[in-house]
Amino acid sequence: MTETYQSTIVPDGNRATKDISNLYSRVDHSFAIKGNFQGKPLVSSWDPTIQDTLSSLLRWTGSYSAESQEHYLKFAREVVVPRLNPPRAADWPHYIGTHNHGPYELSIAFAPHKKAKVRFSVQPLAESHVVDDPLGQKDLRKKCEDFASACHADRDRLDNFFDSIFLTEEEQAGLLEKHAGRSDAAGALPQQNCFVAFDLEPVDSGSPAVNMKLYLFPQLKALATGKDLLDVTESILRRLAGGDKKLLASWQMVRSFLTSDGKDNLIHFLAIDCLGPQMKPRFKVYTHTHVNSLASARRVITMGGRVPSPKYLDILWPLLMDMEDVSLTDREGLQKPLREPESKYCGLNPTFELGPGNAVPVVKMYVPIWQYARDEPGIVRRYQRLLQTQGLGHYDIEAAVQCVFGDERDTSLHNMASIVSTGGGENVAFTAYLGPKFWD
Repeated sequence: MTETYQSTIVPDGNRATKDISNLYSRVDHSFAIKGNFQGKPLVSSWDPTIQDTLSSLLRWTGSYSAESQEHYLKFAREVVVPRLNPPRAADWPHYIGTHNHGPYELSIAFAPHKKAKVRFSVQPLAESHVVDDPLGQKDLRKKCEDFASACHADRDRLDNFFDSIFLTEEEQAGLLEKHAGRSDAAGALPQQNCFVAFDLEPVDSGSPAVNMKLYLFPQLKALATGKDLLDVTESILRRLAGGDKKLLASWQMVRSFLTSDGKDNLIHFLAIDCLGPQMKPRFKVYTHTHVNSLASARRVITMGGRVPSPKYLDILWPLLMDMEDVSLTDREGLQKPLREPESKYCGLNPTFELGPGNAVPVVKMYVPIWQYARDEPGIVRRYQRLLQTQGLGHYDIEAAVQCVFGDERDTSLHNMASIVSTGGGENVAFTAYLGPKFWD
């Protein structure tokens, strides 16, 4: 069952107190779902699906030794799955990482002159209705700290990120009071949410390495403090930047663009690489739009002309949007119709990556492939042509998808595709995001 949402589009300037319901719904999509839909779980445990899909994709890449494959599968089995809630119908609307409410997503990343890399992400849920943890902050943080310990992640960076976004006791008390004063206060308070992603590094020698990324939502912080999302984001970044002037200048460029583009480009969530400073960890701002034309993509990827347009955009856009039969002239301004117009997973989803010592952000574009594709076979054929444009045609992505999901597939398992410049803008890195079906 895929999600069906009420539209919650509002000008997001981003005055947190103007539309509480809209802010709630960005943290927890169940606040925007029509009716009382629930998904019926197709599995009694997440583990078999995670093990089967991961093992198939790891094996297909040819990037991993048998020993590293087993190491990564054991990590998923013994560290990750035990910290996920078991499949429960009541939890269905709270899984917001994918359009079909999957608690788990796997992906395959391709880049010129590099080995194909497997990644996966999960959404741990907080235990609900705990008196001393009404937003689920303590439970979520504990689970993420357990992940971090197993990955040997940088705890200082992780702690700073949590401390800057999760609410203090005073802020939490104030938010509870605000909620109690609402006309619909009988409704549930949203819980904090997070995603955790794990890069499974291909290693030629030495021990396998899992690099962790943490994704948190700043909306409740904005609501509790009365600040807008841009100010909240800046305060978080300043805490993590350690006085890095170039990094802060990079943010100012992003902020300037988001301010000028605010009606069309809304902050959704933030992320960090949980790595030590020697690894140059990124701070990432994930945004969301309701537009999808080539002109809109060009405006976003150049931040309104603040950086040059990448050479690949005109070539790759029709492959991502299933528009090869549309002329370039018509393609420029065409807003392509959506398969599910009321879905929150629509438009373009740009991410602004801010790196230490870099005064210019990197813009990565995510496209909800399932919204625009006419059929599933066409998706993998266009992915293959995309790889060929980057000299990566030796990877047979159709074989990869078949290896993982078999012959009976539909468009809904293809969640997102992302593209980002590499090699000084001459090339592109491409990632395909895949979501197994867990619900009826």
